[in-house]
Amino acid sequence: MPSPSRSRGRPAALVLAALLLVVPAAAADDAAEYDLAARTILCDCGCHPQSVHDCACARAAEMRDEIRARIEQGQSGEQVIASYVAEHGEAIRITPVARGFNLVAWLGPLAGLLAAAGALVLVVRRWVRTPHGARPAAGGPAPPLAPDDGAYRERLRREVEELR
Repeated sequence: MPSPSRSRGRPAALVLAALLLVVPAAAADDAAEYDLAARTILCDCGCHPQSVHDCACARAAEMRDEIRARIEQGQSGEQVIASYVAEHGEAIRITPVARGFNLVAWLGPLAGLLAAAGALVLVVRRWVRTPHGARPAAGGPAPPLAPDDGAYRERLRREVEELR
């Protein structure tokens, strides 16, 4: 049979073990939330368009401290981002959200590339199919590439002799 003093210590040890497991998990969650917000929010210093996480200026350090304080107060990363967007507008995001008119920023370049590729294919096909300077008549045989120029030479010779 276990001694009474030993059995009193077990619940305390279990509580301590549970706390040791929960505290690092909460810290990891806070770090993930901080990382999400710091990598999404654009530093508003104006020196170089970078996220708060990547910018090295003093303003970015202030913003990192603000974000960290908000996370420690219990806000999630999404809530911190939403509050910055509410204060500064959508321009505070490092990348635009892919919805509404912002889809033009995401899909516009792709549409432009596809249109340019299609136009290039059409132009190349036309160049390959049609020899330079010759277009066959619809449904008929193609004209000869070099016309019979014997008659033209004879006429040119006669006109040159008449001018002398």
